[in-house]
Amino acid sequence: MMRTFKEWKAWYESHAEPADPIEGASLYFEPAHGFFYYKVFPGGVLYIDHFATDDYQYLFRKARERARCLGCREVTTQTFHPAKAYARLSKAHLDLKYSTRGANGKWYWAFTEVLNDVEGNRT
Repeated sequence: MMRTFKEWKAWYESHAEPADPIEGASLYFEPAHGFFYYKVFPGGVLYIDHFATDDYQYLFRKARERARCLGCREVTTQTFHPAKAYARLSKAHLDLKYSTRGANGKWYWAFTEVLNDVEGNRT
């Protein structure tokens, strides 16, 4: 389904939380699949911030492509959704050292996927 960015953002915010990106984040958007904000951190880490889609696998592939194009070695994100379900869906590893309680009081699980490490990324 084609949606404007404003429609995707409203959909996300009605199901999750305000989609306010971290400072310096860029936007990846496709009307047919949704959006995510991302920022590259030192050491080649692409951090995904707010992810709205009706096809998680498709959009996460796009995040991996973006990371590779930017010379990143891993993709990291956080979620307040159940960790077990997110691990199954993303195939990324739970990363407890970056899991934390947000300013809003919610617990955020961190997940990391090392790019080009097929065996190491299996959960």
